[in-house]
Amino acid sequence: MESASAEPALPLPFEDLAPFLDWALETERARIEKKVTASMGEVRSFYDAMMPRLKEILDYLESCFDQEMPPPDRRLFLLSLSLVEVSSLVELYRQRESIEACDPLRFLQF
Repeated sequence: MESASAEPALPLPFEDLAPFLDWALETERARIEKKVTASMGEVRSFYDAMMPRLKEILDYLESCFDQEMPPPDRRLFLLSLSLVEVSSLVELYRQRESIEACDPLRFLQF
């Protein structure tokens, strides 16, 4: 049981997204690796939980962009970045492998 002083993992209006906190990754590379290693079912569950809330999430985060985000807000922001990473997989390819796409792990970061 959380203590009353414990900081929430996500902003209170978005607590229901806590099961997807493993998608709140700091780097683009980490988000790509998560997308590549997650099952299509995991990707779809994450997408289905986040997509209907996207406008609400962006409206909420809009007030935070001109300041340093508290950790719960930052995690929500990172979840939205992961949604961007998986959206093409769900919306365009609808499958894990695509014959028209290259391996995303081939790209190097400098």
